[in-house]
Amino acid sequence: MKKALVFILWVIPIYLSAAPFNGEIMSFRQPDGTWVDVKLFGTEYYMRAEGLDNYTVVRDSKTQWICYASLSADGTELISTGIKYMLTKDSIPKLKSTVNVPKHLSISAKALEQEILKNKKALEGEDFQNHDRKSEPGIVSGEIKGLSIVVDFSDEPGTLPMDEFESFCNDMDYSNFGNNGSLRKYYYDISGGIVDYQNYVFGYFRAPKTFAAYDSMHIADGAKAILDLALNWIESLGFDFSTLSINPDGSIRAINLMYTGVPKAWNEGMWWHQGSYTDFSADGVRSGKYNCSIAYYPLSLATVVHENGHMICHWNDTYKYYDQSGPDGIGAFDLMCNYANAYNPVPPNPFYIIDAGWGDVVDITDYIGNISDNAEDHTYYQYRNVNDTNEFFIFDNRSKTGRSTYIPDEGLTIWHIDRLGDNQTFHHQVYLVHANNNIEDNENICFHSGLNTDFNDNTLPNAQFYDGNPSRLMVHEIGPVAYTMNYALGPEEAVPVIKFSYINISNDDNSDGLLEPGESGNINMKVGNFGIADLGNATITCEAVDMNAGYVTVNTAPKNLESIIVQENIAFDFNIAVAAGIPIGKVITLKFSITSEADTSVFVKEFAIGNPVFMANQQISTCSSVFYDDIGRTRNYSSNADFTTTFLAPSPGQSVKAEFLSFELESSNNCEYDYLNIYNGLSVSSPLIGTYCGINTPGTIISTDISGALTFQFHSDEALRGTGWEAIITCTGINRAENHPGDNIFEIYPNPSHDKVYVKITLNDSRNMRLVIIDTEGRTILHYHIAGQPVIEINRNTIPSGNYYIQLWNEDDLKAVQKMILL
Repeated sequence: MKKALVFILWVIPIYLSAAPFNGEIMSFRQPDGTWVDVKLFGTEYYMRAEGLDNYTVVRDSKTQWICYASLSADGTELISTGIKYMLTKDSIPKLKSTVNVPKHLSISAKALEQEILKNKKALEGEDFQNHDRKSEPGIVSGEIKGLSIVVDFSDEPGTLPMDEFESFCNDMDYSNFGNNGSLRKYYYDISGGIVDYQNYVFGYFRAPKTFAAYDSMHIADGAKAILDLALNWIESLGFDFSTLSINPDGSIRAINLMYTGVPKAWNEGMWWHQGSYTDFSADGVRSGKYNCSIAYYPLSLATVVHENGHMICHWNDTYKYYDQSGPDGIGAFDLMCNYANAYNPVPPNPFYIIDAGWGDVVDITDYIGNISDNAEDHTYYQYRNVNDTNEFFIFDNRSKTGRSTYIPDEGLTIWHIDRLGDNQTFHHQVYLVHANNNIEDNENICFHSGLNTDFNDNTLPNAQFYDGNPSRLMVHEIGPVAYTMNYALGPEEAVPVIKFSYINISNDDNSDGLLEPGESGNINMKVGNFGIADLGNATITCEAVDMNAGYVTVNTAPKNLESIIVQENIAFDFNIAVAAGIPIGKVITLKFSITSEADTSVFVKEFAIGNPVFMANQQISTCSSVFYDDIGRTRNYSSNADFTTTFLAPSPGQSVKAEFLSFELESSNNCEYDYLNIYNGLSVSSPLIGTYCGINTPGTIISTDISGALTFQFHSDEALRGTGWEAIITCTGINRAENHPGDNIFEIYPNPSHDKVYVKITLNDSRNMRLVIIDTEGRTILHYHIAGQPVIEINRNTIPSGNYYIQLWNEDDLKAVQKMILL
């Protein structure tokens, strides 16, 4: 073990981190040399400070004093009042009568989003939306080689010897400053010995400018300038960068930049962060992600292990970036949410551990009996949603020992996982079920005797899946907190437990596995008995329920089963027919019931009529689809989305029609944040019909393009998502001249023409009609409202020579098309 260092130094903040702050107290220097204590709230992307008296404070850009803040009239900026803030933890906080502002001031939600986007771009580069933080976790194993660079400055010289940093990164028995091991030891422990993460350590690199000079730059600019110089310095020493662990894109997997100096303000200048710098390359590899952390007394693990979780494991943050999203519900039970202790940070959540390949998973979906769950043994118990492989529960006994010493509670933790979820919403990817049913209280989160000993579909909290269907999970007799916790799964009595599962649709009329108007098909199901007693004399029935039940006919009589014995699965199907008159997009609901002398079990399944199409980069030929945003009805659409979908009419003479049933995107002036553009034709080069956001629904849109196509372009920014949209895609009308010449409806003369062109309408009533001129690429050139005029003169001055089509419309009905040739 390395000998303990003896330094007598003034103490500076030790919880400096790029991880989230939720009221942690830190000290900052005022211009006269005194120190004040403030509370920090936020993340590396945006941070707000309050005094100990709960008034928001800012660093005054003119005087450099930390002062009380007011809010700008438009809510987008915190402004210094000029009233100096002077409180410390050793003083008695007193309300300042001269501060005539509310406590806890914060900028608006939209301004917060824009600040976060601006800082993410500064930290991670122009391509920040495509960085790995949105990627799925994956297997991480074996030896990983990272790079650590230690930097100091003429005005902030390094005081720790370089071998201290080498030990901090790599010594398995490191314990200085109260740290529980090194960076290497942390990942060795949480991976169960599967990962050996070591760093090449270089330094001190003396930066050419002062720390104060770099700290005066915009956030991350100083750190990136130093990183470039330091990497070139290391290359001049002859280091082979190809010996480092490399990502599939050729970037270095992990760079740890450690430097001396304390930033004068939060989230500015040289504030610690994770970022991306890609301008350096050598030995066939390039720089990529990097992490900043402190290089002075006392060194602490928390920031480094959290940010390396991003770099070497591709883990997402599980805390919330935006205040309006509500509590994260996880707190200090997950390294990627809140590390709990600077020197002995907690492990990551069990979902990340399992996906990294570091844990043994025991499937308890069909298990009935008792579980003895040992803490810290890398064994996890998983209960699956048999109808959705992305959703499951994880059970993990947590005890305040080892890496979990500083978790806020102990006992049985129950995690609700949905791989397709998002921790920036209430439909989480990773969620920790609260035994006390209070998401804001993490100190009574674990299940154990004396608090909450049962978890099923009818308890609070309940075990239902995200779609509201029962999971049939039954946990009971959860014992007291102990290193080995005992609990029971399955029914408490000797009874059958019936679970339905949906398989698919078969034998539908066009064999596409979907239900469409006028079709019949078999709904294939499975029913199993996972109880501890046989089920006898059971009858299975199927019925349509809810508001659209009148469109459905169930053609199969109830099925009688002699029995379903324990652990038996029985497949069955019901044939249903959907009425031809049911509108596309309607949702039918089928209720399956199995009834016996002992009990009745029910399973409800919804089916959308028509082919579901989700927003993506695609071209689709259809006249019978339900068109959704990229997620669908159950959740808000994704952040950072950029998709284009074109709908083509399957047959000549048809035009695509989109009828929006619901619509909600983030609202903003000029739709500058989230928007849906709709184009009249085959691409985004076609004429723009409109740009839509907020609840400004597009209504009904029909293509007037010669191709009959509509193109939809969707963009969303980082946050503030809506519920998206649901639209019905059908086809209508005729739009090709060869199929609908219209000789008896209107006449073009002269045609071809070198000069003026006239259109003569031969209908008796043309008051509601309009002419649309389109080119051969489907672009709309001119519109004319006829308003009863018998002859329309075409303004030839604005139309170049070429071939065109003139369409005659009666409101939304295309009546005729003729070709026009301009010479």
